Parts: sequence; C-alpha cells; structure tokens
Amino acid sequence: MQLSSDSEAEKISQKTNFAIIELPESSFNLILPKANHFKPNEKGIYSKDDIDNISSLVHNKQTNELTLVLENAEKMNESAANTFLKTLEEPGDHVHFIFLVKNASEILPTIKSRAQNYYLPKIDKINNPPQVSPEILDLAKKYISCKPKDLPKFCDTIAKDKKDARAKALAVVDASIQLVYKSYFITSNQQFIDKLNSLLETYDAIRSNGHIKLQLIAGMA
Repeated sequence: MQLSSDSEAEKISQKTNFAIIELPESSFNLILPKANHFKPNEKGIYSKDDIDNISSLVHNKQTNELTLVLENAEKMNESAANTFLKTLEEPGDHVHFIFLVKNASEILPTIKSRAQNYYLPKIDKINNPPQVSPEILDLAKKYISCKPKDLPKFCDTIAKDKKDARAKALAVVDASIQLVYKSYFITSNQQFIDKLNSLLETYDAIRSNGHIKLQLIAGMA
C-alpha cells in the first residue's frame, strides 16, 4: 500500500516485526533516521556473514524497541536470505526489521510473503500527496463493502472504463488500501491486515498488467 508521508514509517516500525518499503533510493536516509541502518557490503550484496552480524544484535532479550533498517535489502544473496528467515522466526516482541528497497519484486517470495508491504512515492510527493477524487473515494468505499453477488458486476464497470481502465482500477484499489489501513490503525483488528495483504497483491497484479476484472474480484475474495 502507499504511505502518505515518511512519518508513517515510524508508525509501521512500531506495529510490525517486519515490513518492506519500496521507495526511491535517494530517500532511504530520510526513513527512520534514528534507527540502525545497514547497507550492502563492499561487493554490493548482503552475505550470510553480514546477516549473521546483524542478527547477533537481536539474540539478547530486548527490553527496549530495536529497529533495524536494511537498505537495498534486495541485494541479499540466497544464503543470506535463508539466514534472515531463521532470525525472523523468533524476532522478539521489541525487534523490528524494515527493508528499504528500490524494487520489492526482487525480494525472494519466501521473505516478501512474511512482511507487510508498502511503497512511498517520489519524495516531492510525500509531504503533499495527491488528493483522492470524490469519485474514486466513493468507488473505493463501494468496492470494499460490495456484497459477493454484486462484486463481478461492480468490477466490470471499472474494467470497462473507456478512458483508462487500468489507471482507474489502480486508483480505486489504492484508495481502498488507504481506507482499510486507517481502519487498522484505529481498531488494531487483524482482519484489516489480512484484507490489506489481499489488496496489496491485487494492486501489484493490476500494475503488472494482470486481468483487471479478475484481479479486482480476487482482492475482495
């Protein structure tokens, strides 16, 4: 889902043990600047030894919040990724891993599936995010509340938009993500996180030229 400001990354880090944030590399240093930041080694990768060293920071029982930010985390080789997965199995209540990546699709699926996934727009749009039009907001509200029997027909109207069906579908899903996301922060209800994950997959699928109507339906399945 899209974050509306860099400050939301702080909220994310406090509420999850593991999140992946896709954003321009030039903005990496603006995200959680007070946290522990790590970069790929001189070879431009994260090796198993690098992840072992990072993981050693969380082996002791944490009583204070500890946020570990891995920049360019997609540069993790397979051995390092497997090591990270073992660390992630028992991260501790006060340990938070944040991956900052240029392209989340390069993260191994076994890792990505265990994270909450977000993206930030270009930095010039962060502090002044585009406003959602009343039309798109209304469609998003109808989308997330649509009854199963009415969903195919509703999604069909979006998929057949004559101007730009894909752009409209992405806008509706993005607005739906924002609504569900806000509901989660208000209620802390895990059901909203489950719905977020489904919507995030729908957004990625439509953005990757997936079938618009089928993906919209899948997002509410």
